[in-house]
Amino acid sequence: MKILCLGASFTGTFLASNFANDNTIKFLTRQPCLVKSLGFDVINSTLTDEIGTFELILDTIPPVFDTLGKLSHPYGSIIDSLMSSNPKIVYLHISSTSIYPSNFSSSEHDELPIIDEDTPANPDTKRGEVRLKLEDNIVNRYDTARIIRAGGIYGPNRSLINRFIDGNFSRLRADNKMVSRIHVMDLCRIILSFGKIHAGVRTIIVNGVDRLPSSNQETFAYIQKVTGIPIPVSVNQDTVIGRKITSKHAMALLSNKYLFPTFREGFLDCINDKD
Repeated sequence: MKILCLGASFTGTFLASNFANDNTIKFLTRQPCLVKSLGFDVINSTLTDEIGTFELILDTIPPVFDTLGKLSHPYGSIIDSLMSSNPKIVYLHISSTSIYPSNFSSSEHDELPIIDEDTPANPDTKRGEVRLKLEDNIVNRYDTARIIRAGGIYGPNRSLINRFIDGNFSRLRADNKMVSRIHVMDLCRIILSFGKIHAGVRTIIVNGVDRLPSSNQETFAYIQKVTGIPIPVSVNQDTVIGRKITSKHAMALLSNKYLFPTFREGFLDCINDKD
């Protein structure tokens, strides 16, 4: 598949690093020197013949607003030109699970709501509101638009366990929040399946999450067990907050197999691959 990645995100560069043998992957980015230093191809103009040959546009750019506060896209005119010249290009945007409501709490994990792609988007944070606004803008703009609502994306050298090993506890909180994650390898596999013209699923929205949402208490306890690093905070175990994000479609897109079905396998991969 011929893929154009917008921006220079962790997900896009990981895709190019690990799946280039079976795909042609190029970048349209404001950081061309960074992308080139990683050994990836960059395009700078819509005037080249190859620009119209892409089959998938992967957009990992979060919401951007102009000086008037309106949604803007750094490559909007270029993408509009591409999409009008080849209406079969799939436009795949990486959004966030923040578009789902999250203001729930319970003394029991099992009492938290389970949310999947059929759950109406109803964000209760500003971040979620602007993400949903961007989703709506993309879906209304491009007929081939598809959305992956990703949980916390992590991978080698970019994960909670890596930060703790490095002595970085800046994101440590005492609240027992429920978190849904996805290893970037499995996210890229979902992208490649969902990004095909005939993806095999009847939906334009897929939740990019693994099979086990976990609370901070569970996550921190596992990291401490694996690394021996004491966690310098006492998590409030009386109440767990948030919700459990699941996916009705991810398994089919992954040929019924996650490489990292839970954060446990994923975190081990992160430290085993640490440079």
